[in-house]
Amino acid sequence: MNPRVLELRIHGVNNTPPNAMLALPDHAVEQFRGDRFGSFWRPRADTLADLPADHAGQVPRAVRREAYSWGGMARSSPGVPGSGVPSVLANVLGRIGWALLLPFGLANVAYWARRLPDDSAPTTKRMVWWNAGRGAASTRLFGLGLTVLLVLAVCEVAIDLYAVQCSLPGTTCKRLPEFLDVLGDPARHVRVLAASAVPVLLLLGLLALTSLSRSRYEMTTMRRVPVRRPGVMLSRASMWEGSPRIRRLTRLHIAAGCCVVVLVTSTQVWQNVVFLVLSVAAGGVLAVVVGRVVVTAADCPDVPSTEKGGLWSWLLMISAVVVLLAHGFALHAVEPVFDGPLWLTSWGPPVVAVALLGSVLAAWSWRRDDAKGPLVLLVLFVAFMVATYWFPLAWTGAAVAGGALAWRARPRRGDEWQAWHGAGPGVLLGLSLTASVMLSTVLVLTFRGWAGTGLRVPSFYSWFSAAFAAALVPLVVLLLVQALVLLSRLTKPSVLDDEAEVLVVRVRHVVAVTHRAENVAGALSTLGVLAVLLTCYLAFASPGWAGSSGVAWVVGRGDWVTGLAGVAVIGSFVGAGMLTNRRPLGLLWDLMCFLPRTAHPFAPPCYAERAVPEIADRAREFLDASPRHRVVLSAHSLGAVLAVAALYALPDGYLRRVQLLTYGVQLRPYFGRIFPELLGPAVLGTPEVRAGAMFSCDPWRRDPGAAQDRGLYSLLGANWINLWRRTDYLGFPVHGWQPNDLDRRAGETDGSPDGVETHSDYHLCSAYRDAFADLVSRPI
Repeated sequence: MNPRVLELRIHGVNNTPPNAMLALPDHAVEQFRGDRFGSFWRPRADTLADLPADHAGQVPRAVRREAYSWGGMARSSPGVPGSGVPSVLANVLGRIGWALLLPFGLANVAYWARRLPDDSAPTTKRMVWWNAGRGAASTRLFGLGLTVLLVLAVCEVAIDLYAVQCSLPGTTCKRLPEFLDVLGDPARHVRVLAASAVPVLLLLGLLALTSLSRSRYEMTTMRRVPVRRPGVMLSRASMWEGSPRIRRLTRLHIAAGCCVVVLVTSTQVWQNVVFLVLSVAAGGVLAVVVGRVVVTAADCPDVPSTEKGGLWSWLLMISAVVVLLAHGFALHAVEPVFDGPLWLTSWGPPVVAVALLGSVLAAWSWRRDDAKGPLVLLVLFVAFMVATYWFPLAWTGAAVAGGALAWRARPRRGDEWQAWHGAGPGVLLGLSLTASVMLSTVLVLTFRGWAGTGLRVPSFYSWFSAAFAAALVPLVVLLLVQALVLLSRLTKPSVLDDEAEVLVVRVRHVVAVTHRAENVAGALSTLGVLAVLLTCYLAFASPGWAGSSGVAWVVGRGDWVTGLAGVAVIGSFVGAGMLTNRRPLGLLWDLMCFLPRTAHPFAPPCYAERAVPEIADRAREFLDASPRHRVVLSAHSLGAVLAVAALYALPDGYLRRVQLLTYGVQLRPYFGRIFPELLGPAVLGTPEVRAGAMFSCDPWRRDPGAAQDRGLYSLLGANWINLWRRTDYLGFPVHGWQPNDLDRRAGETDGSPDGVETHSDYHLCSAYRDAFADLVSRPI
């Protein structure tokens, strides 16, 4: 009998193996399409007959059950096969490289969190940077600043500390390992020349790391172009063709990095006319790069992805490389004298951080209707911050400008339906800036501690370690208060939702704490921004009280705190992939990897650019085989986001034969609030929702917003069922917590007295079987 129903199961955050998705032993499944990054699996025909009739993996005769595995796309780069030392080392270095991509990924998320332009009405107006959507140019400039900040930190370690300071009298430095110490003990200018290659190699390494994913699974295109639905970006084919969008930006970032390397050493010996010319040339190229990054805002995600103006980026990259090569020849021929720390690596980071801080504060109001205020206040804020070095009283003006900017960005009526009351782009950029400065600080201070004695590092990094440690104190207090409140509720459990066993109620209370993630992330971003702000103040103003013994004690403890935080971040990337085969940082990593790279070319790879076309094409293939065929997309967690995107890639004629079964999803309270234009209420057709309350017993016990009469729910109607549990730390209802036609409760226990179901195994419970049977029994 030819099955008339295709049940396509799509896994989520935990990367459920194909055999577990199909509820079959490992030997009972086979791959029939794809590779180790993304693949389709099905039961082996010769093993199905051996299964008992009530086995969870037993497939009804009218159903063809398949599993789509996409987890390799988000965790396999660089993915060097083999178990030998070279392959393990390559994979570990790749994971460390992924850690460096974290700030870039957060900046890319902020780009998509801003208010995206409405394309519901056709327009003939040329898309240029000033009407490409508020924050498009600023976010890309922010991304360029992150690249410059990273290059400056690497230059500080390789050029300033190792090449220059380690060769000065009065310092004692360790030698590099033999396989790296190929130069022996050369002259200082030769050491500087060799060290100048390190930041360039880092940029090329990050480029290679992201290019691997681009060539492996970002080049997939749909076999047939989907029908464009006005106001729904997910329905546009260009949404999932991100490579042309960032090629130009990649060349600009490479050019900027090369220019910074030239400026770091050339400005130190600018008295020599050769290096003065090189400094002017590198500065000129860098200035043009900044201008071209602004112009790339015209290449927005809501317009066809093209490479218009690519000639400029090629010319700038070639010019930067030529200047870099000339700089190298000049170092070798002129033999300049470097007799002290490099001033650009000392003052460059706080200056760049000031500019990035201004962008963060302006981003708080990008989703508001305030068009000119943030830009004006941003200029004033940056000007006051930079002027502080010469005029300490300018901090008063900076504080006034920052306060005015914060006032203009205050929440307004209606903002409660958006993440962080509409300040999502600013919160995400704040997290990005904090992560970038923290990783740079860990790199510089760790190398200083390893290399030897007598080395001086810029005060910017030491001040940040102290400020970051101090900023964590309120966050720790907040978490302790949450822990005490949770402990009191676990000691005497109060019923959360309906009646249940004591163990289930306790798990509900624990899960409710994780549902307050939006509030905690907002607090962490705010505290991180304050830490960077305090760091810049201390670096520029150098107040007298900063030299007290108490401050010195905080700085010493701060080095440990920041170091541990950096080790935790990097360890999560290395250990997650090498030991547990899980994604680094879980949901956060998948959130970043779902979105196409637009704001930063070195952001983590976008698995959706391959997964969405493959899911849509597989559904079309089965539906085209017969007009009586139907498809049930069965999606768990993040897989539901892929399924929704794939549904919007199908024409209306196909949608009436497609049904959706989701479970353990974050569509409404997370994705819908952070990205209203991509997956918000108007796109999903669901009511609006506030963030989880911070201290109430039930974080979601508040009235929802108005229901929508459009979107996916309206398109599918009764052909969408969602399962959820109160004990699921990542699973939520799609329509609301009150009984409705879309959401159904799944069992919270597995039948044992000490077992509670959380985020996994929805497809094994009776509620799943009932929902699936209900869907396939409905007429098409």
